[in-house]
Amino acid sequence: MRRTFLYGLMTALLVVGATTAPRAQGGKQTLVAVLSGGSEAPNVVNTGAYGKAVITIDPSAGEVTWVIDVFNFPAGLTASHIHAGAAGTAGPIIIDFKPGIIGVSGPFQLSGSTKDFIARPAAGIRSMEEAMIAIAAGNAYVNVHSQANPGGEIRGQLCPAKASDNGYNAIAICSPIPQQ
Repeated sequence: MRRTFLYGLMTALLVVGATTAPRAQGGKQTLVAVLSGGSEAPNVVNTGAYGKAVITIDPSAGEVTWVIDVFNFPAGLTASHIHAGAAGTAGPIIIDFKPGIIGVSGPFQLSGSTKDFIARPAAGIRSMEEAMIAIAAGNAYVNVHSQANPGGEIRGQLCPAKASDNGYNAIAICSPIPQQ
């Protein structure tokens, strides 16, 4: 009877541990995305626009910060945000950058921070913490939209800035960008 109780207790602990959502660990993490029309999905866009996004997630503050540099943008900016999703797939918006310079073309920079997220239960995003886990794991991308390409002008998958920089959840499904 005692052995049965112990097996039951161990099974219950394993079930509880396996069904508990991942939790935030560590401090701030920086992720980088190289933005291009060739990364757009489902349709590639070839306008010559390109850019770089640097995203910092801060689990303790519940805040996402961004700096996005865009070059050779041929048509007016309409929106920019982080989507949940793997490379080559279209996914839902989870963090909106709410750019204040709508309509700009050419080179420009977007920067800011937010503690707001957009819940997407179907994508597993029900909290800012879950949004940060998706971002840290490489299951998110930055997209910059234009008047000419409302589905997205340039896009890039978010990856840890360096191989050792994923202290948030220790999972990364993308490779870091090579350091120059």
